[in-house]
Parts: sequence; structure tokens; C-alpha cells
Amino acid sequence: MYSRSFSELDSAQAVYHSDTAEHSTRVSRICGLLGVTLGLQDGDVEAVQWIGILHDVGKLEVPLELLRKPGPLSPAEWEQVKKHPGAGSDIVLAISPTLAPIASGIRAHHERWDGSGYPDGLAAYSIPLFGRIAAVADVFDALTHRREYRQTSFSHREASAFVLDGSARAFDPEIVRAFADLDRRGLVQADQEA
Repeated sequence: MYSRSFSELDSAQAVYHSDTAEHSTRVSRICGLLGVTLGLQDGDVEAVQWIGILHDVGKLEVPLELLRKPGPLSPAEWEQVKKHPGAGSDIVLAISPTLAPIASGIRAHHERWDGSGYPDGLAAYSIPLFGRIAAVADVFDALTHRREYRQTSFSHREASAFVLDGSARAFDPEIVRAFADLDRRGLVQADQEA
């Protein structure tokens, strides 16, 4: 349903920064599994998979040297990077206002259950469901793969424990339970490419 609207954005993301595109493909897979486990209807599962693919599309507006910078970002650089959820949402909305549910999920993927996230400081159920799903998938995959700013990665067990421990502060507990179920069944693999 959405592939016609989004395939070019996915391709642009891959050309601009291949690590982001690879990460997004893995996040999409986990989002889809979470959507099914949570009992979402097929159209919503597809939507949350596209949010996984495009959750970082706003990084097209972040200077490439920041995305490739080894080591920590300065506070000013970090502020630039933190704009990517809003930028990604705006990019998707520019395609069509009918894509608002996907745009809101992209905008919300760095919001946290306790209100400590960004860009809007939303908390609990004020965070769109699709954003809550993408948050879990995004963090798990980011922890289990090397990034420019962090040359080491967490083991599968360490990353799973981080997600499970974050259920009270960072993540929707219901989505964490779905993640734990998938993990127990061996369906979430840190090293598995989508």
C-alpha cells in the first residue's frame, strides 16, 4: 500500500548513509514482528514496518560529517541530530497529509514513556502507538550493532536486558512484554539481517 510513496525515500536514505539504511531495515523487521505480536491489523503492521524503514529519514537533513563522526558529538552537534524525527515527519507529510499516522510515528520514535524523550517530551499513552513500537525496535538494534560514535556493541543478552529494564522509564510496558515474548521464542536476533 505504501511502497509507491516510500521506496524512493528508502533509496535516498541508502545512498546518503548506508549504515542508517541497514539499521532501518533491521528496525522495520522488528517493528513488524512487534505489530503482529500486539495483534495489529495487517494495514497497521505494514504502516509500522514503513515507520521502521523511515524512522531516520530525517537524517537526510543532518550533515553527513555528523553521521560519520567517530566519537561523541558536541552539544551543538547533538542538537542538530535531535532534529531528525521532526524533519522525517515533515518529509513524509510533504508526500501527502494522508500519511499523518506514519509521520507521527516517525516523529515519536525518540519519545520516552516517562516524558524524557524528544522532540516533544510526550509521555505514556500520549506517545503514538507506532512511535512506541519503533522506539523499542530502534534501541535494541542500535545497541546490538556498531555505530560511528560507539565502536563496540552490546551482546544480544545485554541489549535485551536493557530493553526489558527500560519498561518502567523508557518504553511502553506492553510493547516490552511483546518484545520479551518474541525474544523468548528466538524471533529477535541481534545479528540477523532483514
